[in-house]
Parts: sequence; C-alpha cells; structure tokens
Amino acid sequence: MADILIVINNYFHDLATAVLLGASVIMYALGKQAEKEGPAASATLLGLYRTLTKFAWGALIWIVLGGIPRVIFFRTHEFIPAIEKGLYTALGIKHAVMFSAVVIGLVLWRSVRKKIEVAASESPSEISRPEGLT
Repeated sequence: MADILIVINNYFHDLATAVLLGASVIMYALGKQAEKEGPAASATLLGLYRTLTKFAWGALIWIVLGGIPRVIFFRTHEFIPAIEKGLYTALGIKHAVMFSAVVIGLVLWRSVRKKIEVAASESPSEISRPEGLT
C-alpha cells in the first residue's frame, strides 16, 4: 500500500508542475492580449490573474510538499528502477524538464504581475493592484 501511495504522490507531483506551468502560460497569454487591448482588458486580466494565481499557489504548495516524500523515496522508487530498466538518462532528462517547467512558470507568473502593477499605476481608477502575490 505504501508503494502505491508513493507512486500516486509522484504522479500528482508531476501533475502539479504541469498545472503551475499551464496556469502561468495562460496568465502570460492573457497579459499579452491585455497589453494590446488596453485598460479595460487589463481590468479583466486582474480578475483572471487572481483565479489563476490560486491554481498556481496550490500547485506550488503541492510541488514543495509532494517533493518531500519524493526525495525521501527517490532512490527506491525512481532511481534504482530507472537504472534496472536502462532509463537513467531519461529520468535525468525528465527531472531537468520538470525543474525548467517550474522555473519558467514562476518567471511568467511574475512577469504578468509586473504588467498588472504597471497597468494599475497608469490607470488606477480602472485596475486595482494585485495583493499579496508573487
């Protein structure tokens, strides 16, 4: 049973990485669209940003918390099986891609926040500043 829970945790850990990247890419695309359309679109972006930020925070929290058992059981549930199956290189590539996805997601997320802050300073009556977000 413990092995099944570890595998499920690892799956959801990978899924959380995808959710973080997906939410951030959507935020970024909406931010680019808002730049083209002006202040009204930026006000709409703020509402969507707040919702997508909840998803991104949830994913980031799962990445950190789900990463703890993943690190603890990495050797027995990922590393040794990868070596036995000749997938050592693939495992390394997978983790490099996942790490890159988290970094890219965080960078995109922060870039949208900066766009919203700039839009809020230019049109403070139409757009409120994002609160407590990174």
